[in-house]
Amino acid sequence: MTNSQNLGKLAFNGKSILITGGDTGIGAATSKLAAQRGARIMIASLNEETMKKTSEEINAAGGECKWIKCDISDMTQVQKAVQATVDAYGSLDLAYNNAGIAHGPVKTHEIDDALWHKVIDINITGTYYCCKAEIQQFLKQGNGGTILINGSMAGITGVGRMIPYVSSKHAVAGMAKSLAVEYGAQNIRVNFQGPGATDTGMMEQAIKDVMEFRKSNPNDKMLSKIQGPLNRNQTPEEQAEVACFLLSDASSGMTGATVIVDCGATAY
Repeated sequence: MTNSQNLGKLAFNGKSILITGGDTGIGAATSKLAAQRGARIMIASLNEETMKKTSEEINAAGGECKWIKCDISDMTQVQKAVQATVDAYGSLDLAYNNAGIAHGPVKTHEIDDALWHKVIDINITGTYYCCKAEIQQFLKQGNGGTILINGSMAGITGVGRMIPYVSSKHAVAGMAKSLAVEYGAQNIRVNFQGPGATDTGMMEQAIKDVMEFRKSNPNDKMLSKIQGPLNRNQTPEEQAEVACFLLSDASSGMTGATVIVDCGATAY
């Protein structure tokens, strides 16, 4: 593992981090990088197989990682994940609320109510449950804490045919700002990270969904600026670098910030 003494304020020095969706994609990359920098990781997700795999990789590399099955849309399960972190490591110091879902393109006037409620229940309500339980623990401990909400560049811009997803990401961007204002006096920082197109399993599925939509809607022109002026996708490791910075003491002067990592896509 990396010698955290050489990282200054970027080092985690044994702090515990609860990472929802920390078993795949951006979450897994962040779990691994944070562990390399001295953090003790608790992954909370639904897939036991991928959680076990990521945890084993971290532990084999000399890090410290445990996992717990958790559906973030269930407050009881979220509370158990927070408590599991405290039980394992003595406290909850940091939280990366990364779990969420996407969906394929759908015309707004044709959206099924079930899709709308599923996206809202997980992306908004689930993120709210995580923030609520984490802040409760931070206040109980009395030492402050840091929360990073991983959303999307769709939290600050519009994307046609993605109304449930975009609405949910705008909501959690606002959630981060409001929590930052409310709990700053208790030394609790809350920031928002907005990834653009990142090479993950979720992105692969998104591309397939777009292709299927275009096949069945050949006359519906879907404009896209998603790769931005750098003309490429981001990697999970690039997103993890930003996440670890925002979770670390190196960003101690930042709260209520919206940090977009999209190769410049939203600069147009």
